[in-house]
Order: sequence, then C-alpha cells, then structure tokens
Amino acid sequence: MGKLKVVVLALVLVLAAGCSQKDDTNKPGTEKPDTTVSFDDMTTDMKEAIAEDLKEGGVEEEVLVDNKLTYYLETDLTAAEEEDPAVAIWLEKMGLDQANITKGLVIAAMMNVNADEIIVLEAKDEADVAALKESLENELENQDNTWKQYLPDQYEKVEDNIIATNGKYLLYVTYSNPDKIEEIFNSYTK
Repeated sequence: MGKLKVVVLALVLVLAAGCSQKDDTNKPGTEKPDTTVSFDDMTTDMKEAIAEDLKEGGVEEEVLVDNKLTYYLETDLTAAEEEDPAVAIWLEKMGLDQANITKGLVIAAMMNVNADEIIVLEAKDEADVAALKESLENELENQDNTWKQYLPDQYEKVEDNIIATNGKYLLYVTYSNPDKIEEIFNSYTK
C-alpha cells in the first residue's frame, strides 16, 4: 500500500505541476497583438461619430441610414471608374495610384460650403505608404487653395487637418473635430 501512495502522490504532483504551467499570453501586457484591422468597422465608427456630431449640432432627422451619412458623399476608391465617376475625379485630384491600395474610402461633405473630408486608405504594401501619404498631402494643398479664399470658418478646419499613418493604414481628416476621428483610427491601427 505504501508504494501505491508514493505512485499516486507522484502522479498528483506531476499533474499539479503541469496544470500550474499557464500560458503567459493571458497575463496583462503579454497579449499577442491583433494585427488585423477591420477597415469596415473602423469607417463605420467614424461615420457614427460624424452622425453623433451632427445630432449634437442640432440636426434632428436621421443622419446615418444603412451605414450612409445623408449629408455626405462616399466614394470607394477601389471601385472601377466606370461604376463611379467620382473615383476618377478623386484619383486625379490627389494623384493617387489605385494600384497601391487594397481599400480606400472618401467621406466628403455634400455641400460646397463645408470642407469636411475624411479619407481612409489601406496600402497594398507598406512600401506604398510614402506615395499614398504624398497623395493625401496633395489633397491638403487642394483644400488649402480652395478654402483659404472662400469661407474662413471652413478654412480653419483645413488648417487643423490631420494626416496620420500607422503601418499600412493612412488617415486624412479635415473636420470640425479631427482629433475624434483620429482617435477612432488609432484605436483600430495601434
């Protein structure tokens, strides 16, 4: 009976030692980073933030319907130019090579008295990021030339423009609260 106790005790100790060896990935600060960014979720959150701002600004009707903002135009920069003529306009205006992006979305104010523009890009490769950033800087120059002579309150938005990059993702924001949009971008890309 003594040998059986020793064997059982040894077995219990081995099992206890095995169970106590935990995977450290569950400890705070040791999580594996999630490198997957949901482009659609990120841009949806941005649209929801804009809709919230419009409501706070006094717009009473529904402004986000079927994930589309009613006061903004959206252009999928990866769409065929034949399907959406706005694609060709944006690509030319920014000097953007469509072959360098996996995903791209422009959210721009529908009325020409509002400078709001939010552009989110996902580069096909990190090597394309510099060229894409240059395209966004071209757009900032376009907006600067347009708004500095037109409406001073809208030009202030252009002056507060944010261009941000993180990995393969780029953000361009001319908006009344650009930090809010950048915060959403950062929450998905960092």
